[in-house]
Amino acid sequence: MAWQQLTAFGDGSTLPWQLRASLKRLDHSLLALDYELLAPASELIWPAATTPPERRDELWQSTCLELFIAKPNEPRYWELNLSPSGDWNVYQLDGYRQGLQAEASIQRIRVSSQSAADQHQLQATVELPAALSQAASLEANLCAVLEHANGSNSYWALCHPGSEADFHARPGFVLEV
Repeated sequence: MAWQQLTAFGDGSTLPWQLRASLKRLDHSLLALDYELLAPASELIWPAATTPPERRDELWQSTCLELFIAKPNEPRYWELNLSPSGDWNVYQLDGYRQGLQAEASIQRIRVSSQSAADQHQLQATVELPAALSQAASLEANLCAVLEHANGSNSYWALCHPGSEADFHARPGFVLEV
């Protein structure tokens, strides 16, 4: 499992924080995701565990670790949102920011996270929707929204292809899975 360095977009690029992630296809239908953030806990909002974790919308409004994934040369793609709280969601989109709907075939994702003074980790194992599990290869972008203690957010990704932080932009799906 190779680690990938994520970079902050725009003003966030001056932060001394380090964020890396790895994505591994365990078999045709299963992905393993790992994120590791080095940032002082006093500067970051890292949501505490909720019991029980649930499927929730708008996780991106706080710290949210994300994956965007698709089959090559197809407009349809999926967005996976993981909160350190254990809450999660998976959406399918028909095309660029169009037709957003919850991916009904995924009913649960196991998310675990740990946080210490300056090191924060999140791991998840995700079952792929049937439409992706049959593909020989997939394209992905590893991303994150990090909420700062001062209420601002920074936007991190493996690739920022445009002049705005836009995780949905397909040219950002540069990781082959």
